[in-house]
Amino acid sequence: MQEINICVVDDDPGDLSLMERILKGEGYYVYTSSNAEELYRILENENIHIVILDVLLPDKTGYEVCREIRKKNQHNSIQVVLISGVEDADYHEKALEEGADDFIKKPFSVLELQFRIKAAVIRWRNQQNLLQEREFYRKAVAEEERLSSIVLDQNRYLKEANEKIRKLNEELARANKELEKIASYDMLSGLFNRRSLESKISIEIERAVRLNVPLSGIMIDIDHFKHVNDNYGHQCGDLVIMNIGKICNSQLRKYDYAGRYGGEEFFIILPNTKDEQALHIARRFKEGIEGLSIKCEDEIIKVTVSMGIAQFNPEETRAQWIKRADQAMYRAKQTGRNRIVLS
Repeated sequence: MQEINICVVDDDPGDLSLMERILKGEGYYVYTSSNAEELYRILENENIHIVILDVLLPDKTGYEVCREIRKKNQHNSIQVVLISGVEDADYHEKALEEGADDFIKKPFSVLELQFRIKAAVIRWRNQQNLLQEREFYRKAVAEEERLSSIVLDQNRYLKEANEKIRKLNEELARANKELEKIASYDMLSGLFNRRSLESKISIEIERAVRLNVPLSGIMIDIDHFKHVNDNYGHQCGDLVIMNIGKICNSQLRKYDYAGRYGGEEFFIILPNTKDEQALHIARRFKEGIEGLSIKCEDEIIKVTVSMGIAQFNPEETRAQWIKRADQAMYRAKQTGRNRIVLS
């Protein structure tokens, strides 16, 4: 299997060294750079498959660099993963808009970095397979056209070409399905990632307005999550996120959606649901999470969450609706945590 070449770009020597050590331990070949100009030189001279790019660099922003990589490598499947320690959800959304494939928030855990890069490797390899299979398809079609002009043994050759095309189409369908799954889900929680969640929100808002049906959302934030990371380590924090993702998936109705909205934030979309019914559903989620017993460093820890509920108003924008749910969640935190607040 082809060796994966990764270039890590960060002007913080400590973070740069840490990521280099982790990735080399996973068997990747790692190049490092502290600024955009060094990265460009590496991209010109080396066959780079994945770029891990800090948002704030001394000579350019990570967004500018990401945009330039996409412009210069339109037919290249380089994966770009932006990384930032800025506590701002807009950074994540802007990263995706500028062409980034994923986003990691500092401080990151070893497990999350490993998961994110493994997902990037799978995306890169799937895209390479698709390119190779499309080239094979082109050649197969050309071969079929050539064979069609031959009278002798024409049927035998056409049958072989058609069989190749049939198998190719099956492989393309499988690869596209796998690629869609990887691109849509957060590897840690098993829920929709931010990009897919935003798409589902837009679809359900349009449906609610068109059919004049209710739509509610629940914003969930893990209480004292920083305390968990600081006292038990980021791997324990990752276990908390994994388990909450499982609870969310198990409690969803067949037409609901759940996604990881940020580091320790989740958002639940509840179509055809008024806020009173959403409150009942939120209580069920809350009880499931309170029932978790997570083993960290030979110690069992319990977690709670704060929730904010908002029913969509057709007169407001998507951002205003999400903001109301977010504000209700913060009121739940400010009034003692481990509770649910209606907007």
